[in-house]
Amino acid sequence: MKPLPFNIAYFYLFLSVVGGSLTFYFVWLGMQEQNGHFDVVQFVQSTWTSYYAKSLTFDFWTGTTAGTFFMLVEGYRLQMKKMWLFILLTFLIGYAFAFPLFLFFRHKKMNLTPAI
Repeated sequence: MKPLPFNIAYFYLFLSVVGGSLTFYFVWLGMQEQNGHFDVVQFVQSTWTSYYAKSLTFDFWTGTTAGTFFMLVEGYRLQMKKMWLFILLTFLIGYAFAFPLFLFFRHKKMNLTPAI
């Protein structure tokens, strides 16, 4: 197999930073609309406002469920420590942050990333 022309682990780390930043940014904008408050009910209700939103919601939950099981199974297989942290980060920050971060540490664990 031909090696990639770039270090994929650090690409995953980059995606984690972008995903976490964008997630936080849009939650912050939503809180500004709510006078500095995070309204969980409105947040959940907004995912059902149209068929397009429903499509994205089901797409997200299906992918997140599969990815979460992958994180757990793969983390167990590789005997990664503190796997609970990735699940917690999924709920506290977002899946777009936690999953690429998991992939970064997975590649480090598998020694697929050369030392810098």
